[in-house]
Amino acid sequence: MILLFKILAHLPLSILRRVGAAGGWLIWASSARYRAMMNQAWHLACASGRLSLAPGELARLKRRSIGQAGLLVAELPKLWCDPQSAPQAETRGLDEVLQAAQAGRGLILLTPHLGAFELAARVFALHHPITVLYRPAKQRGLRRLMETLRPALNLATAPANAAGVRRLLRALRQGQAIGMLPDQVPANGDGVWAPFFGRPAYTMVLPIRLAQTTKAPIFWVRAIRTTTGWTVEFESWAPDPGIEVGTIEQAVLAMNRALEAQILQAPEQYLWPYNRYKTPRGVLTPEEARRP
Repeated sequence: MILLFKILAHLPLSILRRVGAAGGWLIWASSARYRAMMNQAWHLACASGRLSLAPGELARLKRRSIGQAGLLVAELPKLWCDPQSAPQAETRGLDEVLQAAQAGRGLILLTPHLGAFELAARVFALHHPITVLYRPAKQRGLRRLMETLRPALNLATAPANAAGVRRLLRALRQGQAIGMLPDQVPANGDGVWAPFFGRPAYTMVLPIRLAQTTKAPIFWVRAIRTTTGWTVEFESWAPDPGIEVGTIEQAVLAMNRALEAQILQAPEQYLWPYNRYKTPRGVLTPEEARRP
């Protein structure tokens, strides 16, 4: 599999994207569960009023998102194995992030499941060390692939467990950056329920806790696909005082609201089929928690 990825990395990006778009539609057509999860997330976003577009435009964006979901896998050979992918990506707002790094308190970079999100940390690693939180794959072959190809110069990884959290904290205290997917569903005890496009979603508290502990600034990072490549956009986040003096629930609510704003920058590139609203094992739903 590793050799196959290295071979595919030599193909033009346009060909990989065509194959990926076809794959996205194939999965959509063949899996009722996949369609149901995507339809649910998309309809919730529309019903929330945040996707305030004309019906025709919403339908067009949804059709595009079906193909875009397939690009997530199709682009990986380029992102992981082509050393020119990261340097060729256009960047916006990077200077502000690098200037903040000079304070020595570390940086927290939040990247949604949006566009070529695997590229975001690789672009930043060209300029500053970063450690990225990840959830190890259950399949041994896939886990070996990720552990072999994901790391790069200045780019380390940390598993989503207690040892990984200690690694993130150590990186921050050394003035380095850390990265994570704030819309990834955490395990029991590592999150709280907070609205996401109008429906409660179990949401990680880790970036908020680390910001409170280290005073590290938080930045959003979007890796948006363009016609010929990608644009990686960095945006500082100055949340309301909930980060400092409010409850963790208030801070997470603010984070989810900011996350929605990130997604609205390119809603057709968000990974809507991701099961964002699942209930982790051992976690009580909000309704169950309210029962006497």
